[in-house]
Amino acid sequence: MALPARRIRNDRGSTEVAIAAPLLLLLLMTVAQIAVWAHGHQVAETIATHGLAATRAADASERSGQAQAEQAAEQLSGKLLTDLAVTTQRSTTTAQIRVEARVPSLVPGTSWPVTHELSAPVERIPEAGAGP
Repeated sequence: MALPARRIRNDRGSTEVAIAAPLLLLLLMTVAQIAVWAHGHQVAETIATHGLAATRAADASERSGQAQAEQAAEQLSGKLLTDLAVTTQRSTTTAQIRVEARVPSLVPGTSWPVTHELSAPVERIPEAGAGP
């Protein structure tokens, strides 16, 4: 009785999968990381907008803008933004706010900072009887 012929197996496909699978996974993680970073940037922008509105109000101060930004950060950021730092400045003509934070890293070995800075003129209420 004759023995069945052995088939020679070609392992080229497994090598391609071994190389392509980690690269595809890295690509998917990078896309997800960019989405997390973009959302974190949007949250930082919203925090800065709320803080700037409070800082530039006619009877406001740097402290009121800082408090408003911190309140917005508590409500919006959750665990998304870490190392959150809010800086407000106000002069007689200009109000400024800067929000700096980091978002969680999904891709090992990377750091994803988020920074948003806004400035606007300070509101002034004209005195009664003053012309335009």
